[in-house]
Amino acid sequence: MTASSSAPVSIVLVGIGGYGNTAINTLLRNPLRQDWQLVGVVDPVAEKAAAYDELKNLGLPFYATLDEFYKANKADLAFISSPIQFHAPQTCTALANGTNVLCEKPACATIQEARQMTAARNAAGRFVAIGYQWSYTSAILDLKADIQAGRLGQPRRMKTMALWPRTDGYYGRNNWAGARQSPQGDWILDSPAHNACGHYLHNMLFLLGRQGQASAAQPRSVQAELYRANPITNFDTTAMRIMTDDGVEVLFYTTHALSKFYGPEIVCEFDDATVNFYTGKRLVAHFKNGDTKDYGTPDGFTHLKYWDAIATVRGEKTMACTIDAATPQIICVNAAEDSVNNEITEFPAGQVYKMGVPGKQIRVMTGLAECFIKAFQANALPAELGGYSWLRPGKVVDTTNYEVFRG
Repeated sequence: MTASSSAPVSIVLVGIGGYGNTAINTLLRNPLRQDWQLVGVVDPVAEKAAAYDELKNLGLPFYATLDEFYKANKADLAFISSPIQFHAPQTCTALANGTNVLCEKPACATIQEARQMTAARNAAGRFVAIGYQWSYTSAILDLKADIQAGRLGQPRRMKTMALWPRTDGYYGRNNWAGARQSPQGDWILDSPAHNACGHYLHNMLFLLGRQGQASAAQPRSVQAELYRANPITNFDTTAMRIMTDDGVEVLFYTTHALSKFYGPEIVCEFDDATVNFYTGKRLVAHFKNGDTKDYGTPDGFTHLKYWDAIATVRGEKTMACTIDAATPQIICVNAAEDSVNNEITEFPAGQVYKMGVPGKQIRVMTGLAECFIKAFQANALPAELGGYSWLRPGKVVDTTNYEVFRG
C-alpha cells in the first residue's frame, strides 16, 4: 500500500510505552505537517503509557492486538515499538495486511525470525525498515559512501566500546529486560549488544556494507565472551570479535555493570585513514597524508527515521536501514550465545558491589572497566590478555551459512 503523493500517510502505532514515546513525540510535536495521520493504536496495556491520555484525547481507536486493528481499519505504515519478542510476528501481520513497517531496533531475536520477516516483506511487496537511528544520518551515510568509493583505502578493523551503567530499575521495568526467553518460551535475548548498545554493533557492520546504501557486512565468524553481574537470565557484559566475509575485524565491547558511563568510543582503521568518534564529539577521518574530513555527528537525529519512512511510503525516498541491513547484527548476537555454548559466566559475587539506592542501584564489577579499556586498546578479547580469574574465552563460531539459533 503506497499513499499517493497528495494523501497523508496513515499510521498505526504498535507499542506506545518505552521507545514508542519517541515516535509519538516526533509526530505530535509537528502538527503542521500534512503528510501523515494517525489511524489507530495497538497496545494491550496502553493505559500505562505516558502518552495514553494525549492519544486518547485525539479520538484514536485503541486495540489490544494488530489483528483486532485490521478487522476494523487499515494503514499505510506501522511504527512498531513493542518488546523484542513481538517484532517478528507483528511485522509479518502488518505486511500480510498491506502495511509498510518501521520496526524499532533490534529487528527481532533470532536469525530465523529475520528470515521470516524478509520473506513476508518480499511476498507483500512492502518495505521493512529497522530503527537504528544512526543509519539515517548524513554523518554515517556520507562516511559509508566514502568507504564504498575507496576514498579511505581498504577497511582493516572497526572497534567500538560502549560502557553504559544500568540500574535495577532498568532491569525491573518490565518482564523481559535481560531475559533470554519469555515465560511462553519465545526468544528475547535482551542484552546490551541486542538493545541499549546494539546500534553500535550494527553501525560497524552497516558502514562496511558494500552494495549500496542499505547494505551491511556479513559476518564470517564470531567469537565472544559473555558475563553477568545482574540477576538476569542473559548477559549484561560482552566482548566480541567478528570477522566479516571481506576479512575485516570488528571488535565490540559493552557492559551495564560499571559505575560510570564511557563511550561510545569508535575507531575505524583503513589503509589510508583512521576515523574516530567519541560521544559528544564528531566523526572525523584523519588521513595519513595529514588531511582530515569532518563528517559531523550522528547523534541527535532520532526523528529522521520516522520522516524517512513517511517519505518512502509516498515514493519520495528509500529507507537506508532495511531488514536486510539489520540482519547481520542478529547473526552476531545469536552466534555470540553459541560461542559460549549458551552458558553465561557469572562474575564472582565477592567482586560485585552495589552502588546507589534500590530502584536506582547499579551492580558494579570491580576492575571490569579497566579490563575492557585495556582490551579495546590492545585490539584483543579480554581473555586473550588474561589477568583476571573470571575471564572465560568463547569458541569461534562459523557463521558463513548461519540460519538457525537453537539456544
